Amino acid sequence: MQRRNFLRQISLSGAGLLASSRVFSIAPAASRKPLKIGFITDLHHLQFGVHEDARMKVFMDAVMRESPDFILQCGDFCRPVGSDGIMAQWNRFKGPKYHVLGNHDMDVCDKATIMKLWGMEKNYYSFDTGGYHFIVMDRNFLKQSDGKLTDYNNSNWSPFSSPFRSFTDEAQLEWLKADLAQAKAPSIVFMHQPVFLSDWFTELGNAADILQIFDAHNLQAKQNGANNAVTAVFMGHDHDDRYGERNGVHYFIMNSASYVYTDSGAHYYKDPLFAFLHLDPAGTLRISGMATTFRDVVPDKVKARFPTTISHHTLSLKK
Repeated sequence: MQRRNFLRQISLSGAGLLASSRVFSIAPAASRKPLKIGFITDLHHLQFGVHEDARMKVFMDAVMRESPDFILQCGDFCRPVGSDGIMAQWNRFKGPKYHVLGNHDMDVCDKATIMKLWGMEKNYYSFDTGGYHFIVMDRNFLKQSDGKLTDYNNSNWSPFSSPFRSFTDEAQLEWLKADLAQAKAPSIVFMHQPVFLSDWFTELGNAADILQIFDAHNLQAKQNGANNAVTAVFMGHDHDDRYGERNGVHYFIMNSASYVYTDSGAHYYKDPLFAFLHLDPAGTLRISGMATTFRDVVPDKVKARFPTTISHHTLSLKK
């Protein structure tokens, strides 16, 4: 669908407008077929008791029109009880569907419970499609007073201060190294809590370990002339819209579908935010993101600090 027609249909559906463009680069894929991904994060269905079925429907209506190759939600999606409508919308799409665990997905249950609702077999995993290698990570581990890590479970993370949150377990880090080493294509990573770009400097857990793994792998790939480097990382959690490049890897914090939370409370967006990610085999990543406004009157300091967009980007992933 041409961009202007997509823009018109989204506007008629009641969603926000597509945000403005920027141009950037990623590693080319072996595939000759473009790949399209429907992406949403931080829907927060039933957070504060608020139902988000209407926002979900707008996203899924766009998914059904755009017919992506797969869809992915990047965490803080819904609760294990009271989410039948959300899951019915999600399952309208009959193609591949992927989930990332977010901290609030375990507010009232353990990981196994919410994963069962979603049909998610493993809390971290990888898959290949369209000439790219995709990695889904789980950063929902709490560092206990004895230094050991434990799963987020029924809001057990909330009493702990931020330096003890958002960890990734050692077994997963070892798996990540091995998974990247065997990858035959450029890697794109999805995780909920950011490892880069976040203002929440004390709540990064062991992000440095993950970044070191990316750095070491990409150096090895460069030295070997291999086309399997980590090329892009998509994150949620912060309810923000940020892009940055670190050591040749493109990092994105993708905005919440629903609201931003500040010291003055939750400020809801008028329309849902989501994006379609387009991967061209020549090595171009294009992000068609949405833009809206705040639903209600908000303080100027909130307007000044927090964007109500997922910015549109066009990046070349060529190295």
